[in-house]
Amino acid sequence: MENLFDELPTRQFRKGQILIYEGDPVENIYLLASGYVKVFNILASGDQRTIIIYKPGEVFPLASFLSGEGVARYFYECLTDVQVRSRPQAQFQELIRDNLEIGEELIAYAYKMSQQFVERIETLTARSARSKVLSLLNYLAKKTGEATDFGQVKLGVPLTTQEIADMCGLTRETATLQLLRLKEEGVVAGRRNLTVDTRKLKKLSP
Repeated sequence: MENLFDELPTRQFRKGQILIYEGDPVENIYLLASGYVKVFNILASGDQRTIIIYKPGEVFPLASFLSGEGVARYFYECLTDVQVRSRPQAQFQELIRDNLEIGEELIAYAYKMSQQFVERIETLTARSARSKVLSLLNYLAKKTGEATDFGQVKLGVPLTTQEIADMCGLTRETATLQLLRLKEEGVVAGRRNLTVDTRKLKKLSP
């Protein structure tokens, strides 16, 4: 599917910039060339809730495009500095029309992303704060992790404690306490650029 964007120039966006606002018409389909983009909504309480993270090589907002609604259901914000290629959705639709191979790729891709949504929902609905943080670390290790040595994985995106709290549906204080405990147990190390011991994480994960 990336070849649908090959000839397009890259555009750069800084960390914190919003690429798509909730409720915006879906005018472009984006390929993330570098960096990470987070997808979130804002609850009635005003709290931000991160739903999923996109990594290089992934395409968005395909769910809104494929649903036929034509409207973005979430906010898409640059979690780091990013580079993207974009194609107007009308052009994208024309390219995939009557293309069975691309259609099968889209179905497989949509399924993979739906599984990630399910995984993230399980994180947010976990009963204990510890389970929420463990589930999130497992997701981030698989999504952004870079293997180092002896089961250690370095997360590819720097995260503040507040961002981790938002992703888990916890207060900053609760997230901080859980991370401190996991550091004492040797599951995680570092500050913003966390390293995760995936062997210990697997033993603790629900």
